[in-house]
Amino acid sequence: MSIKKITSNGESLIIDRIKKLDSEITAIREEKAIAYTASGDTWHDNPGFNSLEQAEHRKAKEMVELKDLLTTSHKIDITKRNTTFVDVGSIVKCVRISIDDPLSTESIEIWEIGGFGESDPKKNVLSYETPVGSALMGCKPDTETEQTDIAGKNYIFEIVDLYNSWNECNDKR
Repeated sequence: MSIKKITSNGESLIIDRIKKLDSEITAIREEKAIAYTASGDTWHDNPGFNSLEQAEHRKAKEMVELKDLLTTSHKIDITKRNTTFVDVGSIVKCVRISIDDPLSTESIEIWEIGGFGESDPKKNVLSYETPVGSALMGCKPDTETEQTDIAGKNYIFEIVDLYNSWNECNDKR
């Protein structure tokens, strides 16, 4: 198992998910108590109870995994963004050029490289584990990298610049 990288935002998302799971598990346990009182806990007499038990198990397993992620992950301080090469927390400006369609136009994109599970394309954040995010990792300005996106299209990404903040790149998310 590789150590996952998360930012403070990712840590908050995980903590919020753990709190939500805790309340969902509590609600399931209350429903299980009612179902048990009504018909017991054998699968043939009370399939609803067994279904609730399975849901509780899945959510409890997810909670354990998230707590483990919190304790084993490497926390990245994005107040000190890397502007030498693309890393978690970097804000990178790149040109996307289609390899598959030579008639398509180039597009200029600005992405923040987020930690594990932190992708939010609407806010221009890509996790370092996404195909494009992983292709950009380690690149320096004025370099190119090739990558296939999740739709299976092939692109060249030319790294234009790296920024310390969104204000610095004059782009609004």
